[in-house]
Amino acid sequence: MKDQEQSLPLLEDEILNPPEPWKSRHLLLSLRFRQVIIMVALGLYSLLVTGIVLFQNLPHGTTNAPYSPADHILQFEQHKANPDKHTIYSDPPSPEVDKAWDDLVRPIYFSATKEELRSSNEVPDDTVSLLDMEGYLGTIGVYHGLHCMRRIYWHLHEDTYFANRTAQARSVEIVHARHCLGVVVHDLMCNANTALYTFGYYPDRDPIPRLKSGASRQCLKWDSFHQWATDRAPGYHPRLRAPANLLGKSGVKGNLKADDIFRAD
Repeated sequence: MKDQEQSLPLLEDEILNPPEPWKSRHLLLSLRFRQVIIMVALGLYSLLVTGIVLFQNLPHGTTNAPYSPADHILQFEQHKANPDKHTIYSDPPSPEVDKAWDDLVRPIYFSATKEELRSSNEVPDDTVSLLDMEGYLGTIGVYHGLHCMRRIYWHLHEDTYFANRTAQARSVEIVHARHCLGVVVHDLMCNANTALYTFGYYPDRDPIPRLKSGASRQCLKWDSFHQWATDRAPGYHPRLRAPANLLGKSGVKGNLKADDIFRAD
């Protein structure tokens, strides 16, 4: 009984002094408000995580890719990293090989518009223009690299391609070839192939390990791009006009030739 009597004041206090209704409502609203805040915070966190994942999975170079006149035509596809397809460009010299190389580098020159120049941080008034068609003389980078690869191919077969050159002319060609080697190395480093290659060993065919790869790499859809570049090409020997900011100045010829820029011989 004594224990019960001692406990009564506590029970009595709860009965005689129940929580006031406005306090109950306040507590309920406070709880709901906290729940809403937590739900909003979780939602924002989910959006943040989703954004990070999507950003990390964007194709390489997508977010800050520099401008190119070819942007609208570029498409890509998966190719074998180590292709087993034969390429004519490494065959010994022949009329067929020469034609293949000629077709490949034919768009070495490009007719660029004034808008394309400005979008590429170029100034039209200090750029050589085309005399027989509207536009400015340009080249798309990959064709400079392909031109260089053909020059290097020619040096592998100097007896065929430089048979009648003097020693002085050959020394000039060597300087050109060194320049071309630097261009190709820079292009390879800038557009690095990061696919994994491994080595296999086939003693019945070869006494040393040989390169192999089951990986894929992303490649430009070449045919549509090459056709676009060919359609914009002014030919191997376009007639040119000196930059506008030089016209009329002493010693400046108004009309120029492209022959000595990318020699196609």
